[in-house]
Amino acid sequence: MLDFTLALVGAGPLPELSMREGAQQLANRFSAELVPLACGSDPQTGLQALASRQHERSRPTLLLLSGDAAMAHGSTGSWLDALAAWRCPVLLLAQPNAAGLIPGLAPASVALCHSLNIPLVGVAQLGGSWDLAARRMDGLPWCGLLDTRDAGGLVSDALVRSIQQRWKRLNPGMNALMR
Repeated sequence: MLDFTLALVGAGPLPELSMREGAQQLANRFSAELVPLACGSDPQTGLQALASRQHERSRPTLLLLSGDAAMAHGSTGSWLDALAAWRCPVLLLAQPNAAGLIPGLAPASVALCHSLNIPLVGVAQLGGSWDLAARRMDGLPWCGLLDTRDAGGLVSDALVRSIQQRWKRLNPGMNALMR
């Protein structure tokens, strides 16, 4: 298991700039190191490099994966396969369409994570307007809104608390780093 690491994975194709801004906001709030990797890179090599530096870290790591994490890379499999094998917790990022609806790739990504037995922290909505009633109707494990339009770059306390609680449940060792 990759202790103290949370992978941020897009549920479908998401704008890289929005993902990077959202990931940086989360990294700031968690006092975490942000490690961006492209999904075109070899997943086993990337995760092995993270694991080898794990003992040197005194703070959490947010692994930002850009691209299609479900796409297979020949014999090495996909990034999602590797995250499952390494038991690395995942936070999915989903972006609403122009009508404010969450595309079908979000529930499909949640289902794929469950089928691979990935420790899923939940789903954060990347931008857009937060409609609590609609999100409850989705039936997805929502953590909250990650608003990249916020000029101050502030992540809501509710989102941070939700992610923190769920991440700690998956990895009780996080209690030492997040107080």
